[in-house]
Amino acid sequence: GYVHVVARSDALAAGSVEEYFKRLAVHIMQQYPDQTLALIGFSLGAAAALRVAPHLGDRVQQIDLVSPAAPLGLGDFLDGMAGAPVFRAALAGRVPFAALTFVQTQAARLAPHKMAAALMAKARGVDRVLAADPRFIASLAQSLRTSLIDQRAAYKAEIRAYVSDWRAELAKVHQPVAIWQGSEDDWTPPAMAEALAAALPGCPQLTVLAGFSHFSTLRQYLGEAAPA
Repeated sequence: GYVHVVARSDALAAGSVEEYFKRLAVHIMQQYPDQTLALIGFSLGAAAALRVAPHLGDRVQQIDLVSPAAPLGLGDFLDGMAGAPVFRAALAGRVPFAALTFVQTQAARLAPHKMAAALMAKARGVDRVLAADPRFIASLAQSLRTSLIDQRAAYKAEIRAYVSDWRAELAKVHQPVAIWQGSEDDWTPPAMAEALAAALPGCPQLTVLAGFSHFSTLRQYLGEAAPA
């Protein structure tokens, strides 16, 4: 087996939030018409995995969430999230969010490596090692370009979907869930993972990695626990 990254193209992003996740599920089923699936959701991708899973039903045998972004309504998390300015802009409405996204897009287009380095400037825990690694910064810069330039409409759609109140969607997730969380994460804080585990059906397994932060938890998961 292998890990496949689903491209959430701009074509999927038009329409309502619910239709977006339905179309994403159809897109996945078209790519994998016969296989059983294990979903891996990292950071904001965890929210997408949880919301697309009910549309895939029994096709999904396992959901692994790494440094997961849970519904904001589960607790008072924003002050502990490095991405809070983006989420606050989205909560403020389409105009403030569009303005911020425009600025981000220009930065990603003109100086993606500087943007990536700035995002890692206050790295905590094992993320400090990644912040000093030029290969990681280059990879993060490419990810920023993909999200903000190549798939900007999908990026904006998922941010707007994320800041909405989707707590009720958690009750629809009946597949087994496991969560990996870094104790030093300042993007998606540990309290968020704990609240998510408490809110999901089935009492998900929560593994807390001492000393790890946001991106380092993903690297550790991929090296140690990802489906083979």
